[in-house]
Amino acid sequence: MSTQEPHIASASGTPFRKPKREKVPHSSTPQTGADIEHTNAGRMWIAVAMGAIVVIVLLIFILQNTKQVAISFFTWDFTMPLGVALLFAAIGGVLVMASVGGARIWQLRRAYKKTEPAPESKTSTDD
Repeated sequence: MSTQEPHIASASGTPFRKPKREKVPHSSTPQTGADIEHTNAGRMWIAVAMGAIVVIVLLIFILQNTKQVAISFFTWDFTMPLGVALLFAAIGGVLVMASVGGARIWQLRRAYKKTEPAPESKTSTDD
């Protein structure tokens, strides 16, 4: 491993390495689906479409589960539709997962910054 490529070990001890991508040469011949390089914009549209599908499925779930249920949380007692209560529980789970994931990302970034080589100071050798 060269000194110019700092790496961070995963929890299992193996280093994270960015895979090298092959560049597809552009030519006048028609390209097949396997030859076209995917872009971030294309991935974003797929993510938006998948998000819209998830929202539609959640909306259908909430509209079908309108039975009122009694909820007790610490000292609060209230009723709300079952679908809405389960949605709030899922959002709470996502927030816990995101906070744990964010803490891990922060930890990895700090470790990466510590492994970066120090910038070389410029000294004058014209004496």
